[in-house]
Amino acid sequence: MQSQIKINLIHKLMAMQPSRRNCRFYLLLALLATVSVLLLHYQQQVRYLQLQPQLNKLALIETSASPRTRDLQQLLKCRNRRLELQKLQHGDFWVIENLIAGEVSRHMACAESITYTTNGDYTFFDNLETIAERWRGPISFAVHTPGFDLSTTLDAIQYVRNCLPGSAAIRDYVSFHVYFGQQHMPPVVPLSEAEALRWPINCAEATEMPPPKITMYKTLANLTYPINVGRNIARQAANTHFIFACDIELYPSLGFVQQFLDLVHRNHSVLALEQQKPRVFPLPVFEINANESLPANKPELMALLQAGRAQLFHAQICTVCHRVPGYKSWINQTLKHDAQLKVLDVGQRVGSYRYWEPFYVSDNSEPFFDERVTWEGQSNKRIQGYAMCLLDYEYHVLHPAFLVHTPGIKQFDAKSKRLNYVKAMNRLINYKIKPEYAVLYGTNNNCTT
Repeated sequence: MQSQIKINLIHKLMAMQPSRRNCRFYLLLALLATVSVLLLHYQQQVRYLQLQPQLNKLALIETSASPRTRDLQQLLKCRNRRLELQKLQHGDFWVIENLIAGEVSRHMACAESITYTTNGDYTFFDNLETIAERWRGPISFAVHTPGFDLSTTLDAIQYVRNCLPGSAAIRDYVSFHVYFGQQHMPPVVPLSEAEALRWPINCAEATEMPPPKITMYKTLANLTYPINVGRNIARQAANTHFIFACDIELYPSLGFVQQFLDLVHRNHSVLALEQQKPRVFPLPVFEINANESLPANKPELMALLQAGRAQLFHAQICTVCHRVPGYKSWINQTLKHDAQLKVLDVGQRVGSYRYWEPFYVSDNSEPFFDERVTWEGQSNKRIQGYAMCLLDYEYHVLHPAFLVHTPGIKQFDAKSKRLNYVKAMNRLINYKIKPEYAVLYGTNNNCTT
């Protein structure tokens, strides 16, 4: 009997062995899980410490912002974003965004200013000093640099950042992005912003005049200028809610950035609310004689207009291209000493304004520029205007701010090489682009390219 009991006990003990093995297995799993959690926590702490400098800078932006900036940020629901170097593909182009970022612009709060977005190549760098000193806000500049043009561009960047009386403003506000076609790679590209900033410069030996256009890689390779690629790159790189997509030879009247932000702050209704048509805020554009000084404000502009030394931009080439709605009212509007910026008139790109090519402040949500259209083929802004017409955009014309082109009256050039590209570009627009836009945005017989 006792032997039977012992046998039964042995059987029970044997049956218990797997359970003990299971316990050891589950204990090992629990130990591994604990180690994994600890490792994950450690990695998160390391990542947090790596991001801490950036988070501190963003927090500093938040805490140091003015009451107006904080109020506008709440109203606009925008988020701060620090400018950092990025290497991106953009269609058939490589882009180095923020190759060199503006020292002040880098940390700009999203509602603190307006970004002037523009494009060009190194032959347009002579405009930067004036733009930076008059705008006094972020400038996002996309520079076309195929092949060895990048090397010359780096020379030019270092020159304007270090060798001019207004270099401080350029260092503070201008962020340089370079882009080049995949088939036209530069021999060498800076791997970091620090490397780009170390590019050698000797102001005593440097020359203000850039190499002639006939020696450019772009010219020798017979490339057209992809103006709308540059426009879009500059827009995408902006870190403020409001932008002003502009051509680099157009200079704003003084104080415009702060005037516009004050306007929005004191009167929220100027912005498009729900169930309202989308809107942008254009400025009238003028040109002045070659020997004139740039007008700082409307009284100085009016003195030039009345003396016949200034006129509407492109008045001798395409008058309807730059006449804003309510133009006569804008000219005749009495300007008080303490005049604030205001919306003077509202119009759309239809009727007598169907060929209008406005420059305006926006929230960067309007359609991008069509990148199939080149500078040489003209109509490079009109396609976007056509899309905005189909989307029923309103244009709220501002007073008394304005733009003025670099001195010199534009004349029609019947021998311009650009005319050789116009017919082919018009065919592309009429038989390719417009049918696509009809699918994307609908149709409206009042809208035209």
